Amino acid sequence: MGEVPESGAAAAGGAAAVDGAPMLEVTDLVKHFPIRSGIFFKRTIGHVKAVDGVSFTVRRGQTVALVGESGCGKSTTARAILRLLEPTSGRVTLDGVDINKLSKDKLRRARRDMQIIFQDPYASLNPRMTIRQILSEKYQLMGAEITKSTISDLLDTVGLAEEYADRYPHEFSGGQRQRIGIARAIALNPKFVVLDEPVSALDVSIQAQIVNLLEDLQDELGLTYLFIAHDLSVVRHISDRVAVMYLGGIVEIADRDDLFDRPHHPYTQALISAVPIPDPEVERVRETIVLRGDVPNPANPPSGCRFRTRCWKFEQQLTEAERQVCIEQPPPLDPVPAGREHRAACHYAAVREVVRA
Repeated sequence: MGEVPESGAAAAGGAAAVDGAPMLEVTDLVKHFPIRSGIFFKRTIGHVKAVDGVSFTVRRGQTVALVGESGCGKSTTARAILRLLEPTSGRVTLDGVDINKLSKDKLRRARRDMQIIFQDPYASLNPRMTIRQILSEKYQLMGAEITKSTISDLLDTVGLAEEYADRYPHEFSGGQRQRIGIARAIALNPKFVVLDEPVSALDVSIQAQIVNLLEDLQDELGLTYLFIAHDLSVVRHISDRVAVMYLGGIVEIADRDDLFDRPHHPYTQALISAVPIPDPEVERVRETIVLRGDVPNPANPPSGCRFRTRCWKFEQQLTEAERQVCIEQPPPLDPVPAGREHRAACHYAAVREVVRA
């Protein structure tokens, strides 16, 4: 692949940038959306608690995945981190700089270091602009230098020919559009990129190509990723650490292999048990945990443990006294026994054996 053109900012530095040091630190991030009523909707009668106290760290050069059901707060968390949505409270630091305290001008300059690749490649590109105009726009907005070869080098980096530069988005397939979205994101050599379900709208055969491209770019440019997804097979392939979200909060976070091999939270165990295994013998004998009921209303979440209304352990294994603890006390995200940087928000977290390949 070709080299990403310099833009005035320092180049990412490839493997040299992957030093394991903390790059992104999210502390008690909260995003509540007001529920309004009355004439002209001026009276606030409640709040939708989309993100409610999320904390995690992403090390330099690492890929951390946020997983969970639709509506659990994954995308809202990502947008609040980038201040595409203004957070209600909390602290987000990128290389020691508190993003939430930046003025509009400073935030605009900081955006060259943090970018996002959106889920829908059909909706994320302006249909009235050519690809050359779309990619050039970012350089112009940031006052970065652009040469005759800049766009062709950028397209080559993501596996597209220079001749595509003067075409419009509707002339491309979904996979090609997503490559253009990736080119736009890496144009100014960012440090940190949010991948908001970047392959979920694509055919399975194209998904693998895009995932491989993202991995190659991470190795070559020293990128740090926050990968949002609900497909656990893709998550296991691309991520270094995995954070599982439920109803606005993180219920478990661990290194990828540790989480998939030894899940501690009942919700994580249910998610992993639902992932198909390409072995009919194993698939026949393993247990699938089926969650009952619907996800509670985030405007009125359950007291104590938010997962208790659907928790199979709460229903089947706990005594009445233990259940009362779940009802009254929110479980902290604490380290699990013998877990290396493995935390779970469950009062009675324990490994539950699930048959796997």
